[in-house]
Amino acid sequence: MKSKSRSGLKCLLAVAAVAVIAVIVYFTSFHNADVLKIADGKVKGIKPTWLVGITVENGQDVYVKLGDASAPKDYKSVSGAEDPDGDPITTAFLFRGKDPDKNPGTVTVQPWKGSLEQASTLEGASACGITCAKTDGTEATSCILVKEPEGEERAMSVYLASPYPDACIRVQGSMPADQSEENLLALVQAAAAKVTPGKQVSPLVADFKLNFLDDNRWSYLLNGLLVTLEITFVAVLLGIVIGIVVATVRSTWDQNSENMHRGPGKTLLGFFNGICKIYLTVIRGTPVVIQLMIMYYIIFASSRNGVAIAMLAFGINSGAYVAEIIRGGIMSVDRGQLEAGRSLGFNYVQTMRHIIIPQAMKSVLPALANEFIVLLKETSVSGYVAVKDLTKGGDIIRGVTYSAFMPLIAVAVVYLIMVMFFTWLVGKLERRLRNSDH
Repeated sequence: MKSKSRSGLKCLLAVAAVAVIAVIVYFTSFHNADVLKIADGKVKGIKPTWLVGITVENGQDVYVKLGDASAPKDYKSVSGAEDPDGDPITTAFLFRGKDPDKNPGTVTVQPWKGSLEQASTLEGASACGITCAKTDGTEATSCILVKEPEGEERAMSVYLASPYPDACIRVQGSMPADQSEENLLALVQAAAAKVTPGKQVSPLVADFKLNFLDDNRWSYLLNGLLVTLEITFVAVLLGIVIGIVVATVRSTWDQNSENMHRGPGKTLLGFFNGICKIYLTVIRGTPVVIQLMIMYYIIFASSRNGVAIAMLAFGINSGAYVAEIIRGGIMSVDRGQLEAGRSLGFNYVQTMRHIIIPQAMKSVLPALANEFIVLLKETSVSGYVAVKDLTKGGDIIRGVTYSAFMPLIAVAVVYLIMVMFFTWLVGKLERRLRNSDH
């Protein structure tokens, strides 16, 4: 009971330590999903669809993200547009009609530094009631419609209230001057309906939602986890097969080479022993990621089945370490066991198969289980050959959201949980083996 309570306490302390480190890292570095800081003319944080609201924090401007703006029907996102006030940040987003002949207008959503009252004093301003544009806690957004002076294009803007003081959202639509005002008004109203300003939530909650809930990005981690486990299980089985063969050849040579008579048998065994030694030296002497890339880009350059190649590469790599583990187990079996088998009428192969290797495997099972755990973590480099494993899944999320903290911490936690689980299984296996010896 005491050992179980100690194990539980260790697990609890490990989880608590990870949680404390994660919180410290999060709040001592900038990776906020809803806030962007400008330093040296560069944006630090996530590049959102649009931003509204400016506060000052530690003497620096902080742009606060309020929500997302999606393109109205028949429009597509084209590119970011710079803030017209000249701030060194892309705060607006541009939508352009999918068919210029039928829908030639453009829409820009951007922040406007000023209150709704200030917007109402602009030339051409009038109150409007676009009831489908809403903010949190209100049924309809107060808004101001501004008909702008005509030039080559006809333009209208709708200024929407935001939850932040002295900040509005400007939705501007423009069409060629030969288009009707009714078409332009319909465009602006449709675009304004796509804007839903919301109050800023907790940075941690916003970061979690952005990285995992939006667009079901959690599925990248789940699919990557399945690929990681698939590669690991197949690779460890392949490694055990290779390891047993190599260990048998090496141990046979070590135990019998001095007593063997010169002849084809000894020559052949020596040749295979030399091959095994070269294999062990090369595989254990080079990084696994290099072996993986050689397999993918050189040996199997014509194939793009990254998962199968990763299984083979990690299996061959694991086989070298498993071979030495099993060889150590074979050499640890008393030599009298071999002699006893031979005295019973078994030949050498039968003795190894029925007597020596089973005893060796029993003694090395915990070490093989630990090799499985090591291999599980080593597969995290599979992304180098375009395999979408767990680590690559987290990296894909980071590339989409521009937020590194949540996806990387999530990947680390998943690996930690798996390692703790398999370590617990190895502990149970070792206890079972110890009990069976009595």
